Amino acid sequence: MSSRPKQSVRERFASIGKPYFAFLRMDTCILAIIFLLSIFVNTFILKASGSLSTALIYNMVSYGSQPVFMVGAVFLTRRLSPRYSQRIGFVFFALLFIFIIAVGERAANEFFLVPALLRSAGAGFYYVTYSFQIIEYTTDDNRDAASGISGTIASVIELVLPLVSGLFLASFAGSFNGYRIFFGFLLGLTVLAFVFSMFLVPLRTVIDPLDRKTHLGEALRGLVSGRIGRSILFMTFFKGIRSGAMTFFVEILIFNAIKDEAVIGVNSTIGKIAAILGALLYGLIVTPRRRAKSVAIASSLIIGVAALLFLRSDWIFLIIFSAFNSGLNIFITDPELMLYFTVIESIDALRGKAGEVHTVNEVFLALGEVAGIGLTLLAGHFFPGSSIAATAAIILLTASQYFCALFISRITGELSSD
Repeated sequence: MSSRPKQSVRERFASIGKPYFAFLRMDTCILAIIFLLSIFVNTFILKASGSLSTALIYNMVSYGSQPVFMVGAVFLTRRLSPRYSQRIGFVFFALLFIFIIAVGERAANEFFLVPALLRSAGAGFYYVTYSFQIIEYTTDDNRDAASGISGTIASVIELVLPLVSGLFLASFAGSFNGYRIFFGFLLGLTVLAFVFSMFLVPLRTVIDPLDRKTHLGEALRGLVSGRIGRSILFMTFFKGIRSGAMTFFVEILIFNAIKDEAVIGVNSTIGKIAAILGALLYGLIVTPRRRAKSVAIASSLIIGVAALLFLRSDWIFLIIFSAFNSGLNIFITDPELMLYFTVIESIDALRGKAGEVHTVNEVFLALGEVAGIGLTLLAGHFFPGSSIAATAAIILLTASQYFCALFISRITGELSSD
């Protein structure tokens, strides 16, 4: 069997066509929206309600309901068109920002479930179509190069925008006007993304316009019928236990301690610098054979540093821990993600069903995320107002990744034996 000729780095980048860059314009807007929301919607809730539990419940509802909206998005994608599904996602995001601007601080107190559901709906409808677009607008040969471009843009966004946003919000002191302008900015980004979506090349190869059938059942059977597929779903569940709460938990602990958005912006920037350094190190030392060890060792190091929070948990030490956690995060998340794509591409029954596969996997991820946030709430219930609760939650959430390491090792062994 002849192998494909090896492409140079220049050839791989040159093979990325205009359709991908048109898609990238739109996706960059959504990337900025979702990233800024993950940080500052929590500070908004904490500032307006003064309740850590409210912020945790907001995230639990948001993560837990997203698969429900994704199921609806799959039906709409198959029955009408992926572009209609995605644009409905933009409408939900727009309604989210309009609602918060109109209702004000009551959106964080009396009606906080409404923003949670609108954010969930927006992301759910957007990412079902996104999963088809990534496959349509890139090839196996240039997908890593395209990911590198997207990752570079994401790094710039995550370095600059949180710091600028935090300084801006802090300048308004106790006034809600800063948040009103901030959410107005996100509304503008949503409108821009909608406009960019109108210039995308239609999907022609990854989805059959004549196929009106929803393949959720086939995707589920394709995953659960074999040991590798089942292991992927279990791995995704345990991944969600940590990824759900740890996406925002340390930052809201910092904000709860100091009540200053500027500090949150600084923390995010420091964390991103640590994450970039971690990514460089990850690329040098982690291979497919070392994925399970990567997750286990990184989890152990984070747990060791987190244990120091029992002794000292002021906002300065929380920022130090946050940077350490950000730097090691890729050693936990990327082995799981890369193995997921490897498995999906190796199972014939899942080809052409990217949206359905992503939806099924998202259900297990959401179950894990809800369980992780639930553990965090439970720790707070037993140790109300104590740093013991926060530290115990961080350790428990991170320790769950040992199960991921176990499943990664099992899946790698199964793939090697095939």
